[in-house]
Amino acid sequence: MNKASLKSFHSTGEFGRGFYRNHCGPTAITNLIITARQTREGSEISAEEATRVFESVASMGRRYLIYNRKHGTTDLFLWFYVNAAFKANCEGMLRPGHRYTLSPKNARKILSRGSYLLLEVFGHPKYGWHQMVVYDIDEAGHFIAADGFEPRPVLLDDNTVGRGLFLEIKTAP
Repeated sequence: MNKASLKSFHSTGEFGRGFYRNHCGPTAITNLIITARQTREGSEISAEEATRVFESVASMGRRYLIYNRKHGTTDLFLWFYVNAAFKANCEGMLRPGHRYTLSPKNARKILSRGSYLLLEVFGHPKYGWHQMVVYDIDEAGHFIAADGFEPRPVLLDDNTVGRGLFLEIKTAP
């Protein structure tokens, strides 16, 4: 199994079964945790384990009042939410770094360090106010994203990546 196939591209439709709404933040965090665990273990985790990770992440967000079903995830407290979710589900594998203004140049700079991006896009033509993960850049220069809408990689170019912020997600060496 190659390293690219160990990336997680779960969608919001796979989780919650009608209970959760506006859960792109917990889904993005879940994708990061699953990617870290699959990379470390060298194999895919089961759908049941993926659901367990999501439930852990979403319930933590609700308990800390950072995520709610009506309004989604509070961007202001995203760093704290991500940090707590990583400690509970993949201790030592990932850690949140700094927050940056989203631009293709900033994104490429951080990706070149081997980090991932947790995007917070605002007023995006397709996604609206949304959170998703960018893992890497393909050979054509497109950003490889887990957008939370599709259960597979989505490619974004410089014009479709959107505007907003992103949180650097540092990977363990």
